[in-house]
Amino acid sequence: MHTSHLAPAKKGRLSLSINQDLLDRFEPYKQQVNFSAKAEQLLARMLEELENRAWAERNADALAAHGKDIAKTGLAGAEFDRI
Repeated sequence: MHTSHLAPAKKGRLSLSINQDLLDRFEPYKQQVNFSAKAEQLLARMLEELENRAWAERNADALAAHGKDIAKTGLAGAEFDRI
């Protein structure tokens, strides 16, 4: 999921408890910030991170085996690397 290109979708509600001092500090800026959009972006980034971590955990054995194969045999095409 690309967080910068979220498709328009039906909106849901989420109740949050936020530190009051933080909310007080935001008070002068509340007209400049779309809190819903910012929260949506943050949640999308968090979800992407969680999904990536879960993928890496699910594929840890295959990734380790692939790394061992590379260590043993080298990278494909390495013979053409002339730098």
